[in-house]
Amino acid sequence: MLDVEDGGTAVTATLEPRTSLDAVTRTTATLVSTCVLATAVVAASLYGLLAETPYRSLPEATVVSARAQDACSIVVAALLVLLVRRPVMSTAAGLARLGLLAYLLYSYLIYVTGVPMNRVFLVYVLIVCLAGAGLLGGLLRISERPPASNASPRLTRTTGWLLVVTAVLFAGLWLSVLVPYALGGSTPEPEGVGGTPYPVYVLDLAVVLPAVAAVGVLLLRGRAVAGALAAVAMLKILTLFTALWAGPLLALATDTDVHLGPDAVPSLLLLAASAWLTTRWLRSFGPVPLHRPPTPLDRSTP
Repeated sequence: MLDVEDGGTAVTATLEPRTSLDAVTRTTATLVSTCVLATAVVAASLYGLLAETPYRSLPEATVVSARAQDACSIVVAALLVLLVRRPVMSTAAGLARLGLLAYLLYSYLIYVTGVPMNRVFLVYVLIVCLAGAGLLGGLLRISERPPASNASPRLTRTTGWLLVVTAVLFAGLWLSVLVPYALGGSTPEPEGVGGTPYPVYVLDLAVVLPAVAAVGVLLLRGRAVAGALAAVAMLKILTLFTALWAGPLLALATDTDVHLGPDAVPSLLLLAASAWLTTRWLRSFGPVPLHRPPTPLDRSTP
């Protein structure tokens, strides 16, 4: 509270914390679609964890990884519901939601294209549709009205270069397997079901890695929309590599053979870096204290 004199009248001006200008009202449609999405994710994950042969014809190591990812997806579903439970979502909560939707979209596109059809295939399709629609709508809102961030230039540069280097590194890893095959070498490992392309190669090289590199370039160029996109990208990376490393941990716990691909060491380093950077970016969209102008109810005569 601050008392000032205004022409013989005492005026009380209140300094009141207020949420970020970029906070948005959570719509009923968002709440309903999120609850439906979370229910579908839990149902598909429980099927993968409890059914006798949910992932038939896949190597044992792949089955262990898929079940570890199912467990992580249940946690993601719970987090999504928690994020949308309030009528007004902060900027950080909205961006975190988009990052989790990106994780679900990527993961279940792999299930749709890289897993033999099982009894919850239509649930996978529903998850892809809902996660994709939610992510697209959120990205469109960001592009129309980029939220303000107080991220430091150092954080911006570090994240920008990390994203560019990550995209180049993983593209190089996948191409080191695929190019020799294109030139007459042996069949790349792993393969998709029935000899189809491994879905990770398709999604990463065609969509994800170019998008990650683009966000990095936008950060380095100082574009207004880059900070919000960086928060989404870093959270997507964090959740993805958490799920990937849950597989080897589950294999160790169950005395199953541990299968580590060529991306094992880079992904472990990225897991640690993305956890730190995700926290920093989400905090950069925190509440902004604003002055509320005095109202007639604040005025009192001496």
